[in-house]
Amino acid sequence: MNENSNERDRASPGDQDVAGRSTSDTIAREFIRGLYSGDYEPGQRLYEADLTKRYAVSRGPVREALNKLAATGIVDLTMQRGARVKLLNVDEALDTLVVAQALVSLAARLAALNIDRPGARSQMEKAAQNLSGFDASSPNADFAWARSNFYAALAGIANNAELRLIFPGVRIHLIRVQFRAFLKKIDARRHSDYRRIADAVLSGREAEAESAARVHFGRAIEALRECRGS
Repeated sequence: MNENSNERDRASPGDQDVAGRSTSDTIAREFIRGLYSGDYEPGQRLYEADLTKRYAVSRGPVREALNKLAATGIVDLTMQRGARVKLLNVDEALDTLVVAQALVSLAARLAALNIDRPGARSQMEKAAQNLSGFDASSPNADFAWARSNFYAALAGIANNAELRLIFPGVRIHLIRVQFRAFLKKIDARRHSDYRRIADAVLSGREAEAESAARVHFGRAIEALRECRGS
């Protein structure tokens, strides 16, 4: 391999998009958008050459993006088989949702406790308002990003370093895509659930915020349990 090809394969740490994200972050974000649009499917094999061509980048940022997606449980990386979109069975999805339920419920309780910290209230209101502007039944990624930002706001306001460390590993995107047909039945309740969580947090009602988050995830858990029994 010559010097020029080495240079092409290296990620440039200064590469950023207009929003200030690194190139690998942008690729990871666009990949998740592709999951929602059907460009990628659970279980699909991923090839670096195809991804570099699709996103018009060198292999370095693609490899970084795949590592980031693997860290969040969306992609499987193995030495022998390369990269593949993670394919969850129902029990794995349920296990993930049970953990997500506990994490988000804790984040909601702590957010309510810390809502009077500087900037916390405006952060929560902005995240909730942004989320309300999207169709919860839409198959595209826009609602998914707003939902992720809502959860991230809870985690940020909670002001707990360990919680923020664990939070990104939850594979909600993959579950939402792979099991969308079974989760569609709860779409009509999503916005009211998020509003209930936000209102409880904004009012500093810790137990109510925790309960509202637990109930919200409980709906998805119940829907997947029905899927397992079908």
